[in-house]
Amino acid sequence: MAFKGKKKTPEEKMKEIEELTAGMDQQIESYFVSEKAMQEHLAFMANFHNYSQRNMALIDKQFMGAEAVGSFHFWKSKGAAVQKGEKGIKILVPTPVQFYKKNGIDVPVSSASKQDRELIDKKQLDTTKKTFFKIGHVFEYTQTNARELNLSVSEIFGKYHRDGTLESSREMMAALNKVAGKLDFTIVDEAPFELGTAKGAAAPSEKIIALNPRNTEFENVSVLIHELAHAKMHTPERSKELTTNEKEFQAEMVSYVVANRYGIDTEDFTLSYLANWTQGAELKEKERLLKEVQSTASEFIGEIDSYFDQVKEMALQQSKADDLSHNLTDQALKAHEASAGNELANDEPAMFIHGVSSQFKPFGEVNNLDFDQYSQERTAYTVAIPQDTGLTLVISSQYEKGEYIHPLHQLEKEQLVDKETFATLETGYHDELLKQDDAYIQSFAARLRTEIHKEETPAADKSKKLPKTTLEIER
Repeated sequence: MAFKGKKKTPEEKMKEIEELTAGMDQQIESYFVSEKAMQEHLAFMANFHNYSQRNMALIDKQFMGAEAVGSFHFWKSKGAAVQKGEKGIKILVPTPVQFYKKNGIDVPVSSASKQDRELIDKKQLDTTKKTFFKIGHVFEYTQTNARELNLSVSEIFGKYHRDGTLESSREMMAALNKVAGKLDFTIVDEAPFELGTAKGAAAPSEKIIALNPRNTEFENVSVLIHELAHAKMHTPERSKELTTNEKEFQAEMVSYVVANRYGIDTEDFTLSYLANWTQGAELKEKERLLKEVQSTASEFIGEIDSYFDQVKEMALQQSKADDLSHNLTDQALKAHEASAGNELANDEPAMFIHGVSSQFKPFGEVNNLDFDQYSQERTAYTVAIPQDTGLTLVISSQYEKGEYIHPLHQLEKEQLVDKETFATLETGYHDELLKQDDAYIQSFAARLRTEIHKEETPAADKSKKLPKTTLEIER
């Protein structure tokens, strides 16, 4: 999802950042929740059971921030289902039990004999009621598929979540991972504790960031920017100087500005979120807070732009490499046709060096050449490997001086061929080495016979002896 807008100068970028932060700050000041929206929200929340203070405390302890919770059957009645793998939030369910006295002992009415049941029904035996508690389970809104089903919620409740779509969240997440790496933070797959309704969490002391697995892909992008802002700005030392309200103000401002730069619209959520954290709260040295926001946002945008520039350059180089590969293959096929009728066996792998060879030759022979002898830094070559199907596998690449031992080494390290094909090529190369070794041995033996022959002639100097020779063959 590389940014497709006009490339801006650092000055233009900073001006845009300043305008965005100032604009959002003004909107927060005038933000209010209408009476109609509040009534709608209260009506929506009335759908959920009104739990006791003790159960509310239990729920929040297990699933922080939970408000819209219901039993398994509650969600089923709404047409939603609990997501696979979700653990229920434990609550205490009051269970009244009726007792009657029998021989001075309290006995549950449910265990009464037929005769005693008749006496109870006739009011001839007194009963009492006692309340016991059993463990029940409820599930929070994000633990279900209610959101995916677009079940109706209030406007206020809807703003608890970051909704939107992205062209490609994968590219943006990869860029943000680079930002995390620069900050020496690790994005962990699993949070060390239940995040509840929190979308993410940053732990500056442990240098980790966790995202809620219930997030959508869209949420993960803006949430990660938010948590990275905490990681960058709210070190343990700086955190001591700021209130929670001030830290959340800064982190969400950075998320809004950076997301906006890449066409990610989070304004509705951000405005509601910031208003919730700032209205009625005192933000000290607000100008300094905003300057830190602008500086951090600028740094993040710089890192992300740099990453996208690298991706774009890599794509361009890959495109050039693909074009070159097609051209090399065309040239090689013509050379292969020109090789028809030479000593090359039909089932033998062969290689062709572009700009050097006039035709294909056995792979082992060409692979054994000294590629550093050629003047260019990169030498293009093509390998033709006959297949059992009667077709020929053609692979074109470039050999860079000093990068590999020989083309076979490159084919193996870059995994350009499968193991079976590599073994075939390796055998051809080893056969060539053995052939050269045999030629060397025969040449050496011939020279040795010549020396011995000279030694045995009458004119030879009998006092001279042949030196002892150790034959070393480097394979």
